Amino acid sequence: MASTTWYAVLVAVVAVAFVAGIRYALAEVFPYWILKGQKHSRPHVVTESYAGKTVLITGAHGAFGSRAAKMFKNVDTLVLIDLLDCTALKEEIEAECDAASEKRPNVLVWTVNMMSYASCAELGRKIKTLKSLDHALLTAGILSFSRRESPEGWETSMQVNYLSTALLALFILPVLKSSASNPRPPVLTMTTSFGIYPASPTMSNTSRPSSYLKHITRKDRFSIAQMQEHMYGKSKICLLYFARELAARVTAAQQANGKTDLPVVTITSGDPGPAWTGLTQPNQEKLVPRLIQNYGSRDPQYGATSLVNSVSVAAEHHGSILTDNMKSLPHPSFMERASGRRYQQRVWDETRQELEANVPDIKAVYAALEAC
Repeated sequence: MASTTWYAVLVAVVAVAFVAGIRYALAEVFPYWILKGQKHSRPHVVTESYAGKTVLITGAHGAFGSRAAKMFKNVDTLVLIDLLDCTALKEEIEAECDAASEKRPNVLVWTVNMMSYASCAELGRKIKTLKSLDHALLTAGILSFSRRESPEGWETSMQVNYLSTALLALFILPVLKSSASNPRPPVLTMTTSFGIYPASPTMSNTSRPSSYLKHITRKDRFSIAQMQEHMYGKSKICLLYFARELAARVTAAQQANGKTDLPVVTITSGDPGPAWTGLTQPNQEKLVPRLIQNYGSRDPQYGATSLVNSVSVAAEHHGSILTDNMKSLPHPSFMERASGRRYQQRVWDETRQELEANVPDIKAVYAALEAC
């Protein structure tokens, strides 16, 4: 009888531990409720008019960027940036304005090669010519299951989705300035992704004395953590770490008795949710990514709408992750732990070292962020 009782207790303990483990795993690597909420959400553009304002979009040729570009109603100046020429998109926007008897915006079409620091620096110099910049939406990104390296020596996902995006964010930061028609601080939004969750267990080993960024993106065909499928999520985790640290440092610099040349700005991360687009098409080739994509995908129009709202928020959303209709999401639990804070600091420090070594023009922005 006693043995039967102990057996029942053991089974109960194992069952509880199993359920707890499943819940923990879901919360850490697959919080499906986020996907489910986005899949059935139908956001609308909250801001009625962008009259008199200047908007900048990277990745403007992509599914989200091109759709977002058409949603800034009555915008005064629209800057479209991509590797590919966005002249056709400019003409579409102008034709739609003509059809609606609306004033055409001043559309600037610029190009950039996100694989190249030199190209990003050249774009940074162009951005400095803008008289004002109310909304900067960074959507440029790639997804690849075939490993390649950029001319700068980085795995391409890390180069485009993180390092070059961070570099452009730093170039944009001191240029952000509200137009006369905008009573709010200007907004800089970087695009995040659900892909951060499945990739989070691969972001370990900050104790190594060598480069952490090189370690997590190294080529190692015998390591599950180094599978190419994880590189997109890793690059987006690094970008989210960077965005949170940048927001915190901007706040600290602003509070340091005004001893900084940086403008008052709002920095956010926008999560558009999954959609079948040219970017995500490689997921069709992989079973698990395809299943996840199918589970959460919706029309990219809604994801673009979500991003437009994310770059149009008030100052109280500074440092937040935003999804549909300006709803804030909590930062992932792996980022909130002490280990996540250490990873964030390591990513920030190594990124600064990398960018200052290759793009000397960016040193002034880092110096302004340290003015506290």
